[in-house]
Amino acid sequence: MYSSRFFCCFNLRIVSLICFSLWSMMIDTPYARILFNDTTDLFRFEADVEFSEGTRSFGLRFYENEETSQSYQYLFNIEENRYRFEKSPNMPWPANQNIGLERPIRLEAGKKYHIQMILDDTIATIYVDGVALNTRFYQKFGQSLSLFVTDGTLTVTNAGLSKTIK
Repeated sequence: MYSSRFFCCFNLRIVSLICFSLWSMMIDTPYARILFNDTTDLFRFEADVEFSEGTRSFGLRFYENEETSQSYQYLFNIEENRYRFEKSPNMPWPANQNIGLERPIRLEAGKKYHIQMILDDTIATIYVDGVALNTRFYQKFGQSLSLFVTDGTLTVTNAGLSKTIK
């Protein structure tokens, strides 16, 4: 499922006019969907996501190398009601000390969550329904951005990427 339309908005927190394409899709287990394969050192990704009953986890990967599958990711663990930042795969263990890089969240199937991620060189900030989690990293594996789901379905709506944040 895929649809697209053009959208412009004024974001008061970033104070810039941002224009990007909005689209929707559905992702089924066990597949990850590459959304963009040419992200830059400065971008904003935004989407509404909703997962199905029985889903174990879903997440957002960035700076992903499509050949080696190395990336950083925000993983939403449904059973633990939290999301966290980590390197994927986290090998050799521990490749990334992510102690404290998590937030509690009440995750419910069928509920829509608004995700916004702002990436500025070595700093990534994700907002989930307005709650922020900041991280810093130094290695960039690739330029892809993707979403994934484990044991379920993830519906993505109102998704867009902007490379012009001022």
